[in-house]
Amino acid sequence: QCILIALNRFLQEKHGSKMPFLDGNPPERLCMPIVEHIESKGGQVRLNSRIKKIELNEDGSVKSFILSDGSAIEGDAFVFAAPVDIFKLLLPEDWKEIPYFQKLEKLVGVPVINVHIWFDRKL
Repeated sequence: QCILIALNRFLQEKHGSKMPFLDGNPPERLCMPIVEHIESKGGQVRLNSRIKKIELNEDGSVKSFILSDGSAIEGDAFVFAAPVDIFKLLLPEDWKEIPYFQKLEKLVGVPVINVHIWFDRKL
């Protein structure tokens, strides 16, 4: 049903037929250019690296991410992609009093299913 709702929305848009699609598979045509850009600027992309704890500096900024294998990831800036329910569990105690993070309590996670359909030729 989700796919049908999304497609119906695109079809009803004035310029919906002009919506571009990837010319190739998503990992190669979408993800890899993003990874290459991050790495060209000195960054690092780590996949399948489950975060166990967000470790803070005394000033409340992020010191490191402690991974489930016990290793620590340090850096100047972090991007943390996780479902809201997981993020709530990992939220450091010091951050729970900050109004910005208190808004997380109103967020409710919902199950999501992604369907990728790859065709063997352009339609």
